[in-house]
Amino acid sequence: MVATIWGENLDVTQKKESTMMESFLVDAENSLHHRTSYPQSNSQGSSGDDSEDDPLDDPFLYDKFLPDPAWAKVNKEEAEARPKILVDPGPFRYNQRVFVTSLPAMILVMALGGETLVLMVAIGTTAITLVSQLGDSRRCVIAFVVIFIPSHIYIIASVLPLLWLSVWHSFLLVLVNVYVVLTACWIILQFKAFRMEEPALCAVAEQMLFTVYPLVCSSLVCWGLGAVLPVSVIPTVFSFIWFVLLQLYLVPTLSSFRSQATSDENLDVIQIPIVTITVIVFVCLGPFLFMFLSLLIPNTGPFSIMSLIHFVFILSLTLFLSTLLNIRQIFEYLGLPFTTAIYVRWVSGVLCTCICYPVLKAYGFDSHFLPLLPVAIAIFATLGVVLAFKKRQVIMAGLAFVLITSLIGLFVLWIHRMPHNLQHYFMGIFPLNGFYFLMCAHFLMCLLCLWTSSMDANDLLGILLVIQAISLSVCEVSLHNAGLYSTTLLQLSGLTATYMAYRMQLVGKVSHGAAIMATTIHVGKALAGATAMVLDGNGGGEVTLYSLVALCCITYAVASVFVFRSNNQTQLPSLQVAKDILMLLIALAVNCHHLLLPVAMLMFQGSQSYTNVIGLWCMLGGGLVLLYSQAVAGVSSADDNSSGSSNSTSQHILKLALTLASMGVIVMVVHPHLSLSFHSLFLWVEIISLFLLVAFLSTHPKLSPTRMILLLLCLAFCPGIRACLSLWPELHIANAVLCIAISGALFILVFVCIFIQEMTEASDKIMKYCIATVLLSCMILFGLDLTYFLSLPVNSPEQLSLWTMPVWRAVLVTGLVLSFVLKVVQTVKSPDKLPTTSEIEHTKGKISVSLMTNCITVFTFLVACTQGPDDSTLHDIWCCACSITLACLQRDSFLLPKLNGGEQQAAPTVAASGFVLSLATVVRSRTWWSIWPAGVWSLLGGAFEIMLVLALAPIFYCVWAMLWHGEIVSEPAVVFLTPYSVLLVLLASCYTAWVLAIAALVSGVWMMMYRLPMVPYSIDPTIYYR
Repeated sequence: MVATIWGENLDVTQKKESTMMESFLVDAENSLHHRTSYPQSNSQGSSGDDSEDDPLDDPFLYDKFLPDPAWAKVNKEEAEARPKILVDPGPFRYNQRVFVTSLPAMILVMALGGETLVLMVAIGTTAITLVSQLGDSRRCVIAFVVIFIPSHIYIIASVLPLLWLSVWHSFLLVLVNVYVVLTACWIILQFKAFRMEEPALCAVAEQMLFTVYPLVCSSLVCWGLGAVLPVSVIPTVFSFIWFVLLQLYLVPTLSSFRSQATSDENLDVIQIPIVTITVIVFVCLGPFLFMFLSLLIPNTGPFSIMSLIHFVFILSLTLFLSTLLNIRQIFEYLGLPFTTAIYVRWVSGVLCTCICYPVLKAYGFDSHFLPLLPVAIAIFATLGVVLAFKKRQVIMAGLAFVLITSLIGLFVLWIHRMPHNLQHYFMGIFPLNGFYFLMCAHFLMCLLCLWTSSMDANDLLGILLVIQAISLSVCEVSLHNAGLYSTTLLQLSGLTATYMAYRMQLVGKVSHGAAIMATTIHVGKALAGATAMVLDGNGGGEVTLYSLVALCCITYAVASVFVFRSNNQTQLPSLQVAKDILMLLIALAVNCHHLLLPVAMLMFQGSQSYTNVIGLWCMLGGGLVLLYSQAVAGVSSADDNSSGSSNSTSQHILKLALTLASMGVIVMVVHPHLSLSFHSLFLWVEIISLFLLVAFLSTHPKLSPTRMILLLLCLAFCPGIRACLSLWPELHIANAVLCIAISGALFILVFVCIFIQEMTEASDKIMKYCIATVLLSCMILFGLDLTYFLSLPVNSPEQLSLWTMPVWRAVLVTGLVLSFVLKVVQTVKSPDKLPTTSEIEHTKGKISVSLMTNCITVFTFLVACTQGPDDSTLHDIWCCACSITLACLQRDSFLLPKLNGGEQQAAPTVAASGFVLSLATVVRSRTWWSIWPAGVWSLLGGAFEIMLVLALAPIFYCVWAMLWHGEIVSEPAVVFLTPYSVLLVLLASCYTAWVLAIAALVSGVWMMMYRLPMVPYSIDPTIYYR
């Protein structure tokens, strides 16, 4: 039979080879005929023309239509299978502008998520930063994805209940979803592994951050402002916010990830067609948003006269703002003169100015000067044109004098009709009885700044700009505290003045320091008004001098470090780095009451605990330091000469960020009270000890073994007391001492395993002493707890079961820590670092660390099975989950000498889970129920259920043999017994039997799809695969 089959296969092979040979000969003959016949025919034709360039005269034309030979296909397959050379295109260069764009929307999303989301983000950031210290960027990507998925689900779940209030909140759900996804794209661009694997996706993500992200952030901020602003104002505010953000992104910017394939390829992040589409959407979206909102406002219709005036005003405003963007590249791309944009700017500006009075009046701005506002805007615009005109200076000077005189007349007309009995103390300290003189001085200062800007005196203009900012802030804050100036106007004027200062510094009109000081004053004033409104609760809080100074400090620190710092400078010196970090942290600490407390009230649903403020300071400080480390890394990537030292500096900054973030998480979780009590003191000492522990892990100080052991014993005091308080209702001195000893031994073991580079006799001895100390302490603790348990009265509620003693949980946690730590050492340090036997002859009989680890792991699994839930099904699932502990088993010289990792590592877990499920199904079967009430059929069903469980046992045996030995025990057993798992599902009397049946079905299908050859039974597998 076998010979016959072998002969038939041989005949088929020979026929295929003969057919291939015949086709090859025919193709060769045709090609040869084509090459020899065409030149002869061409030579007989006319000459002297372009016939030699005819593509049909190519002698190899026929070869192009032939199929590729087998050797060519093999070469192509080998080239495709060859691993690609992965190159990092470089870090993302524009983290600062994305952070500034994302910050307001991030605060809003955090407020929607509450304290849980803040903790999830803080813990995730800490975990990713800790994983990055290992130097493997792939693990960072995996950790980020694992943390991002539940965070994203929680954010969506937090916003989803708002749909019950209004269907329009579906837009908010979409905005939050897009914001979270794009923020995740921004974060994942920081990982080197992702940039190397997916450079095309990085380029797409960068383009989305430059186009869609500003729109989404502006929409979220306007959605939040809709709670405090009239609905009719939202389109205008939205257009202004988006305009400011587009100033950062529409400038020609070199991409971080694009590579130039041809000389004509554009390497900008946003191509000119996309810039054109973005500008068109910016012009149209504001008016469209107004028309959409006018349909929702019950008092106004979309086709009333006032609505049409509003529509024309917003359309002209967006047209005017679009001409202020960097759109010259659009006109150059389209071949149009740029004077068209200038004409559009003037026409839209004039139209917007003419109709601004009724619009502003409808917005709620009430002033006797409002009818004269268009005249004042026109005079200021004309004065700017006159001062910018350099020819005919005498005539221009005369016109400027006339215009300035007109402005002074308008100012006198405005101030003449103001109330003259204004009496107020600025900040409650400085009297301002002559308040109008200060306003006049501010007006003259504005005119002087306007005149100085036309004289190219940049230093003088910077000084005047700072003085003007101070005088404007004094006037506005005084009017605000007197109730004559709204908080919204205070913030709008501050943000507008900040934008103008940034633009003037960008074009070189003012110096670097003057722009920072002006920005500090205006942003500090706006933040002071916002925080006063949040702290007061009624929207009318007064701005104090201390709050203004404190918020100016944090504004100066952030502006000088992140916003106005030059991107072209070389590596920062260590002293400058330390100065920047200290300035950021101190400025943040100064604002604990005026900035962190309002943020904590927004995020934690009105809670005013100063513990939350301390935890928030740690987390925000860690975030600022983390952002600063990325900025330092960006500078180091630009400076190749000093990359080594700058990378070291960036690593130290990253460790500091990790320490602060972990400190914030600990404070938020432990939540100690600020009171003079033993419990509060213990909580703060516990937090400080954990902080020192994280700092010790991050910095790796060089200490002698004795000093390190003493330090770790001191740090183990609080965790030992905490474990004792958590396990036992009363604090006993003996239990506390033993828990401290266990904690100290575990700390020493962890630190030795982290710091060792190779396994020496000293490190082996220290590890064994620590393990012996832990085991001995656990035995003594078990004896004390057992003595106390036996001394209880028989009917005592505490004497329920021997397995309910608290010492079992202590033993379980201790065993898990020991198993996991030693397994990590064996995996990370490579198997050679933990030998299975001693290398010295006279100590050859000593027990090895691996054997001790295996004994502890098996005992921990058995203890874990006794500490499961009371419910039978949950207890069985708990035991299966605890079998993961067996993944910590290692190769030793006695129990597991053949354990080599890989698939063998999963074999004990699979075997333990299958055994637990089988045993639990048999024990919980209906066979053991009482026979007479249940009936004979129930007894037969239970017996048949047990038979099915025994029939499925070979499947788990085959899985174990395949994982442990790498061999196939019986393919027919798997194929024919797997369908019986479906029958067990139908006849199961408990949930455990269902779980067993599903596990058997999955195991059988997995083996049939990926492991078993699945060859027909009539053919020998060895012949089939030969």
